[in-house]
Amino acid sequence: MDATTGTESYGAGRYLDLEPEADGSYALDFNLAYHPLCVYDPKYSCPLTPAENRLPIRIEAGERL
Repeated sequence: MDATTGTESYGAGRYLDLEPEADGSYALDFNLAYHPLCVYDPKYSCPLTPAENRLPIRIEAGERL
């Protein structure tokens, strides 16, 4: 979740698939953020994003409404 959640992006947040780099760090490319399947089909349910995965800033990249 970020400051666009619920207005410019899906209310439960967007997903970002991460793979560790060789040194164990992670590169975050928010252009690859996408809406979960529950946005498109009501038979899917989305878990709420844990507090540690919520950003207090706007991420104006990735998939938006």
